[in-house]
Amino acid sequence: MKTQLSIQERLKDLRIEKGLTLEQLSQQIKIPASTLGSYESDDYKEIPHRNIIDLAKFYKVSTDYLLGLTENRQHDNISISDLHLSDAALSLLNDQKLNTLLLSELITHEQFRKLMIDLEIYVDGLADMQVKSLNFVVDIGRKILLKRHNPDEYNLQLNTLNMQHLELNEYFSHVIDDDMHTIIKDIRDAHKGDIDSAPPKTITEHWEEILEKAENFVGTSKQRLAYIFSQFLKIKPTEKNIDDMADMLSQSEILEPDAKKRRNSARQKNSKSDKN
Repeated sequence: MKTQLSIQERLKDLRIEKGLTLEQLSQQIKIPASTLGSYESDDYKEIPHRNIIDLAKFYKVSTDYLLGLTENRQHDNISISDLHLSDAALSLLNDQKLNTLLLSELITHEQFRKLMIDLEIYVDGLADMQVKSLNFVVDIGRKILLKRHNPDEYNLQLNTLNMQHLELNEYFSHVIDDDMHTIIKDIRDAHKGDIDSAPPKTITEHWEEILEKAENFVGTSKQRLAYIFSQFLKIKPTEKNIDDMADMLSQSEILEPDAKKRRNSARQKNSKSDKN
């Protein structure tokens, strides 16, 4: 996952969030759709000052956010003291060793507030007494029933029953783990299509798919091999590309042991013709 969004990505994300096509955005902001598309393309085009202001006003974000100078869309003037962060926390956030984009997605997830509440309950011990009371009530009920129905085994099983308490640490580890799992899974799913995310297929699966396609390729063995390389290297397998690559492969001393002899023979012939 990236640590910072480009200008193109910011503009595209903002447009998609509003559910607009380039044509629809063009109608509302009075900038040609082709121009807006060029602002979002990888082949970056410089955006005029006036258009930056118009886009920022339309999306209700700061111009600094559009230009990648800040990660804050609106809160440019927020005071650090209002955040109540410690010096250690501010240093950690400022040293750029954390992926702050990922951190932002984590704390803005709808489940994060529940995670913080559950953490606070655990850290402040707000549920300790209730858990102890619950274990006490369960123990009393067990002892009463055991003594009533199995008086001979009462003393033998008493210690076993006491060991079956609800453990506070174990309980909250499950609660917090469930909270985190929900958040992390949602963030992971949201980034599955990212260019810097792991590919959905393993290298083995990718090769198997390429080889299956190669079996249906019509051509010489060198052309088939050229096709395989083009697929793996993501080169468009046009007829010219395949022929050029096949020609290069035919010169390989590994694939064609006699290639070196043929080249030497050709040089000798050329040398003799030059002398004559």
